[in-house]
Amino acid sequence: MMLLSLTHLSASVKSQNSVVNLTLKNVSVEQALTKVEKQLKQNFFFNRENVDLERKVDLQLSDADLDELVLQLFGRDYKYRVVDNIIVVSRKDEEQEQPQQIKVEGVVKDKRGDALPGVTVLIKGTKIGVATDLDGKYSLSVPVGAQVLVFSMVGMQDKEETVGKRTRIDVVLEEAVSELEDVVVTGYYTQAKNSFTGAARTITAEELQMGGNQNILTALQNVDPSFMKIDNNLAGSNPNVVPEFQIRGAGSISGIESEYEGNPNSPVFIVDGFEMTAEKVYDMDPYRVASITLLKDAAATAVYGAEGANGVILITSKRGNSQKPKISLRAESTLLTPTRLPKFMNSVETLDLYNEALNNEGTASIRTAEEIAMYGPGADRDLYPDTDWLKEMLREHTYNMRYTLNVRGGSERARYFVSGAFYQENGIFKEGKKNEYDNNIGLKRYNLRSNIDFDATKTTLVKVDISGQYLQTNYPGTSTNTIFNSMCRTPSYLMPAEYSDGTIAGHPRPSGNRVNPYNLLMNSGYAKEWRTSIQSKLEVDQKLDFITKGLNWKGLISFDADMKYIAKRTKTPTQYLATGRDENGGLQFKKVVEGSDVLTEKLENSSNKKIYFETSFNYNRTFAQKHDVTAMVLYMQKETQYHNNALPYRKQGLVGRATYGYDGRYFIEGNFGYTGSETFAKGYRFGFFPAMGLAWYVSNEPFYPEVLKKVVNKLKFRFSIGRTGNDDTGGDRFLYRGTMKQDNGGYDLGFSDTGGMGGIGNGITEARFEAPYLSWEIEEKKNYGIDLGLFDNRIDLQVDYFNNKRKSILLQRNTVSNVTGFQQMPWQNFGIVKNHGVDASLTLNQKIGQVNLSARGNFTFARNEIIEYDQVPQVYPWLEKRGTRLNSNKLYIAEGLYTYDDFIINGEGLNRTYELKPGVVSGLSSGVRPGDIKYKDLNGDGKIDSNDQKEDVGNPTVPEVVYGFGFNAEWKGFYAGIFFQGAGNTSTVLGTGADATFFPFQWGVEESAVRSVVADRWTEQNPSQNVMFPRMHSNNFQNNTVASTWWLRDASFLRLKNIELGYNFDKKLLKKLNIEALRFYVQGNNLCVWDHIKMWDPEQGNSNGGFPYPLNRTFTFGLDFTF
Repeated sequence: MMLLSLTHLSASVKSQNSVVNLTLKNVSVEQALTKVEKQLKQNFFFNRENVDLERKVDLQLSDADLDELVLQLFGRDYKYRVVDNIIVVSRKDEEQEQPQQIKVEGVVKDKRGDALPGVTVLIKGTKIGVATDLDGKYSLSVPVGAQVLVFSMVGMQDKEETVGKRTRIDVVLEEAVSELEDVVVTGYYTQAKNSFTGAARTITAEELQMGGNQNILTALQNVDPSFMKIDNNLAGSNPNVVPEFQIRGAGSISGIESEYEGNPNSPVFIVDGFEMTAEKVYDMDPYRVASITLLKDAAATAVYGAEGANGVILITSKRGNSQKPKISLRAESTLLTPTRLPKFMNSVETLDLYNEALNNEGTASIRTAEEIAMYGPGADRDLYPDTDWLKEMLREHTYNMRYTLNVRGGSERARYFVSGAFYQENGIFKEGKKNEYDNNIGLKRYNLRSNIDFDATKTTLVKVDISGQYLQTNYPGTSTNTIFNSMCRTPSYLMPAEYSDGTIAGHPRPSGNRVNPYNLLMNSGYAKEWRTSIQSKLEVDQKLDFITKGLNWKGLISFDADMKYIAKRTKTPTQYLATGRDENGGLQFKKVVEGSDVLTEKLENSSNKKIYFETSFNYNRTFAQKHDVTAMVLYMQKETQYHNNALPYRKQGLVGRATYGYDGRYFIEGNFGYTGSETFAKGYRFGFFPAMGLAWYVSNEPFYPEVLKKVVNKLKFRFSIGRTGNDDTGGDRFLYRGTMKQDNGGYDLGFSDTGGMGGIGNGITEARFEAPYLSWEIEEKKNYGIDLGLFDNRIDLQVDYFNNKRKSILLQRNTVSNVTGFQQMPWQNFGIVKNHGVDASLTLNQKIGQVNLSARGNFTFARNEIIEYDQVPQVYPWLEKRGTRLNSNKLYIAEGLYTYDDFIINGEGLNRTYELKPGVVSGLSSGVRPGDIKYKDLNGDGKIDSNDQKEDVGNPTVPEVVYGFGFNAEWKGFYAGIFFQGAGNTSTVLGTGADATFFPFQWGVEESAVRSVVADRWTEQNPSQNVMFPRMHSNNFQNNTVASTWWLRDASFLRLKNIELGYNFDKKLLKKLNIEALRFYVQGNNLCVWDHIKMWDPEQGNSNGGFPYPLNRTFTFGLDFTF
């Protein structure tokens, strides 16, 4: 006889003399067995083929023994035997086999050789089994004839082992394709990826680490270029500056309105369910992150209401496991060096160029060739300087270091993850030789994190998260941007960085802009900043299966506090100018700045606290193995209190969601966010933001051809539509309320004692106009997606087309006529922007022999269009902002350079005069000559003025195309990876960031450090059209420096973003040293770039003439081990 089935339920020990008290009427044998097993806490073992489980029975059992039980339940033809708590039932006319048992034991490990605690080991078809202990060991008595054991664990692929006569079975479990790939974490809920209808991208911890170690935001942008860093900042690799980012391009015009502060297109960051600022995320330790999910469309973001308009970044921290404690230590040291720095002309070249500029204007040279030669090689550099400001002030390289210690473990009931990290980075500035303080940029950051999961009961899970950051930053007493700006405007011939005898050098004619840049860095003091942050969260998850199966309640409360303290100690030192040398060769000085070495102190502090509360009911159940139903209703409320603001910022919302899936083929979901904001008046405060998504898993259809499935094993279509909202006004609050200006000097009241006006005071007038009609900024989103898996998912492709429309944009009008009497321009919901494009990601995996190969790529194209804009009607269509793209360029159209043929020339030498020939269009400035830029007269009025500018020329300054691709290989512990990143459809206009730092002699010769590229210019000896710079001028000449197509450049680039090489040491060798894992790796970031700019790193834009704090190339050496 074959024993084919063992019914389910627990197997705790009971004696053979157990009694049963049970009354049942008209139930099936199977139902009756379930009740009996539950009461006895014993299992029945029988041949299903010999028992009619559907037969109806009535049971009347009162203190009945097993004899009576078997008689009523099975009948007179059956007998039983009890073996090790198992009741074995068989027919009397059959020979009963002894249900002999064999003891099977073994160890379960992962493919790295690490023991796996908590693995479930079951006899297949039963609920009889055990779980592995902290060492991955198990022991199980298996009845002879039970053929198969099933080993299972969350995140690992199930494995079946045939028992046979084996008494020891050791098992290695492999990770599932990816637990993170099987689900999509959306903050409020987690959803199976195959049923997800929205657009999202999940990035694992391993992928994130490929992006570098400086901070989370930069690493994320390095891995997924659709999370785009915008170039309107001067951050570079400055560790103390948080860059700005956006997802899928810009959607709001608020940022180009002068009254708006901040980035209106910035996404929201959610860390373990709690909203955080970009600065807080920037300060996090990257190695505590388990995964990051980018939510992009309405189906994924609508539940966030006001926060979802610009996309959502969800960051999930690592948590504990049921295992013996594991300690992981990572140590990294990184060398940093600038990717590109500008090159400047030396003193001789600068002075020669200035003479040329004077001669071009008909003015004689101010220095003779002999005087200029005194600045050449071998000169007395105290009196005839040739100062290389970059060499004097910047290091060739700097360094950072990071140490991270993680402890993870726990029991079946309680699990923990504790992480501590230290990070230090030094800036690229040199320190002053005599300073008693540090004037360099610097950062020291300490992070501590504790995540505890505790099963209070079998149905109650409690999570307690506590984290903190402490940062100490350092920077010069003068702002970094000011220092770099001064370096770009100070010529090399003017003064040394400091005199050879240590005397502080000053500008010969000092003023607010005329300074020695070396003094701004070395001799102007310093600033220190201390930042402390504490985050805490308590979460309770309660299963409510006693109400209905699949129901769950979650409650969450979090508290977040930030403190900042700044001490700025500055000075202006006494400065001198060397006028010559005395008879002994000593320098003679003239004092040019009267200063002091006493540091003036300015102290600042700020703090805020945030409280967040959330409660929700979740429902997740499958009916008849085909109907998957989920639902959620959630209420949230948050409050932010700033130390200098009496009224806290408050927001509350209601979130709802429901999904239905049929047979793994058809999916529909609907969700909404109902959010209230204090920004708007009563009647307008709450916004309703619904969304709907559909998905069809074609490859799961019965009619899907098996032949095709071998090639295209996964085919899924997705569609979503919905709306999200935005209430961000750039910092202004209560915009619906009118305000009064109480110090209006234009309305004096009364007379003073002397008869003058204003004796009583200034007048009170209206300031901001009351606007109770203000309401939510709305974004309507559509997304069409397709998911493809080819060749058993060795190739995975996801493509999305999105089409978004932002309307009722919150902005301050600028075209309301002054005759209305408004003292300030009113706020209004005005403006429409469309944004559409394509997102795509591709992964490939292939194993060739013992070599694991993989490749990945992603691509984003996003194009926007302004449909409605706050602009008065324009005279000419090319001046209209409507129909153009955000961040586009408004330029004059250059037709080349004026030539001698364009002029009537009289006189000789410096006395020549130039008169434009009839029909030749005049320039923007008077006095144009051959070699100056010639513009197209768009309106044909014979002159060049603002009406000849054209909107949306070239491509926007923010790339419309971003992409990345990389390759990885692994062989016998060795691994290597390479990743490229690029941008396209983007332009830059040279000189627009700060014209005085790029164009020669904009503010005169004493405030201009001339770039070496100016050597490529128009001269009388080289009257070519194929040059970079037009004719030189000795001062600002608007015709040649205004934004035009002459200065328009393609800013697209391809960058070798990352290379990593590493080795995982052999487990057998490490085991002898009591070490579980050991890895050594070398990583390089920003290694090379191919572009059209050449003068500066194209990723930084042209701010400050392309010379802000530089972007760094990094080389990291790391060691990672676990014991």
